[in-house]
Amino acid sequence: MLSSVEIKPDVYFVGALDWNAREFHGYTTEQGITYNAYLILDEKVTLIDTVKRPFSEELVERIKSIIDPAKIDVLICNHIEMDHSGSVPRILELAPNAEVYASAPQGVKELKAFYGENINVNGVKTGDTLNIGKRTLTFVQTPMVHWPDNMVTYSDYDKILF
Repeated sequence: MLSSVEIKPDVYFVGALDWNAREFHGYTTEQGITYNAYLILDEKVTLIDTVKRPFSEELVERIKSIIDPAKIDVLICNHIEMDHSGSVPRILELAPNAEVYASAPQGVKELKAFYGENINVNGVKTGDTLNIGKRTLTFVQTPMVHWPDNMVTYSDYDKILF
């Protein structure tokens, strides 16, 4: 079984490793790349980003090393490009009641375009917050840092910018 990496108490790297990638967005990557996703254990179990679709089961296995994926309450999509959101359908299959968050309006539009109009997405803007227990997450839109939908999520409790 693949294991996660605890980066702070109750905050885990659950992403995937692509050892075969040799190019990423125009950069040479001689030792592969990571698709970063993070799991926060709090009153609301929160997954921040997913991974490229071919690596969905690697993500799921890492989550399973910590908790049953069905217990995910919140899925935050900081960026909708496929290397970040490709496993959204798999996560929602395992955690169908998870609340999904993405930047408004662009991230919401892109999630619906990629995964179907029936996906229920909460749009967030800069300064919006989400309380998940002892943590309050703050959203900051960063459009065109890479794609029009980009945003980051900050946990003041952990002092981590996702």
